[in-house]
Amino acid sequence: MALRCNIVTPTESVLESEATYVEFPAWDGQKGVAPGAAPFLVRLGEGRLRVEKPGGANDIFLLDGGCAQMNGGTLTILADAVTPATSLSVADAEKELAAASADISKRGTPAARRAIEHRQRLAYARVALARSGRR
Repeated sequence: MALRCNIVTPTESVLESEATYVEFPAWDGQKGVAPGAAPFLVRLGEGRLRVEKPGGANDIFLLDGGCAQMNGGTLTILADAVTPATSLSVADAEKELAAASADISKRGTPAARRAIEHRQRLAYARVALARSGRR
């Protein structure tokens, strides 16, 4: 048994596939979805998005916000941005994390502080995914 998984961004359709399980970061923690899941709508966070396909293959992405909706056997992930794990570089991810960590000590408005914290969370997720070797 499988569910339909669609991943889209404002500019492209990234994935349309059958899936046996999908794991992604919600705003309040990790969420896993299997076939037969009840309908829901959730805001997304930053981190690893894993789509397990029939036969055991996985598609792994770096997810940067958006929302996810489960309805009628179809999971639709409307991502602000999504990057395939295969395109991540450890060196680039570490540079991004260093820059975000350097900026965290800067003073500014609460909105600027939230933006810097978001960059840092995304950079941590990018480094972890790039280092994991699970592509």
